Amino acid sequence: MSILLTMLRNMRGSLSKPAAQAPTAETLPHPQPPSEPPAPTAATIAGSPREPSPDRIYSLDTTPPIDYEPGFDIDYASATLTDIADHYKTDKGSIKHRYTLVYEQYFEGMRGAPIDLMEIGVACGSSLKTWAKYFSRSRVVGVDIRDACKSLCKGWPQIEIMIADATALDTQRMFDVIIDDGSHVSLDIVQAFAHLWPRVKPGGYYVIEDLRCTHDAHYQRMFTFPKDPAAFDRSHFAQFADAALRDMDNGEGDIDFMHFWRQMCFVRKRG
Repeated sequence: MSILLTMLRNMRGSLSKPAAQAPTAETLPHPQPPSEPPAPTAATIAGSPREPSPDRIYSLDTTPPIDYEPGFDIDYASATLTDIADHYKTDKGSIKHRYTLVYEQYFEGMRGAPIDLMEIGVACGSSLKTWAKYFSRSRVVGVDIRDACKSLCKGWPQIEIMIADATALDTQRMFDVIIDDGSHVSLDIVQAFAHLWPRVKPGGYYVIEDLRCTHDAHYQRMFTFPKDPAAFDRSHFAQFADAALRDMDNGEGDIDFMHFWRQMCFVRKRG
């Protein structure tokens, strides 16, 4: 039996919700994996040292939800993902992380498709709006534990916000893309994957952001929600990654590939 499947089944057994059924939805086009990351310059390295932008408040869960709207439109159809991210002030673009440069290498070919996308972690809704504009035919679901987030994105028919713990989310919907930009706590990352991987369509993607937080003592000290200190242990994520890689080595399981970038991991389901 698959090493990862055994691990995830054991983990799902410890959760309050039952395991979801295996996916049968249609596949997505399989893009060519990027051959190498962008050139490592100060302008493109995610997390490179620079003065913090005041616009980061729209991406932090320590900020009371602010439903930011820029007040004007841009040409979304021709704009890059970074352009759109900066327009809505999410830190996925040049405000901080520059994850958008990586995302476009996987998602550009899917841009005109009818995409179902879930993002764990709503903050102020800026990244949800970014995805809704980038994938113009998308349905976007944001998941957050904070009740105040429910008031966000009310004028956006493409966007739905669910107040729930992603590790026990009650949904039967299938998604082309699931992005974990939630607590960044090692155990939460693995438990969310265990619970939600069955909800990824064949050919779809599960993306984990901000992996530095799984080994950053400062992040644990500044964490604002109640959490068992043992949950922060990097070994939870390391064991998960090792089990997935061994499955791929053995030709088992349903992971097509795992690509690691700076602070990011892209997992594609076999289609």
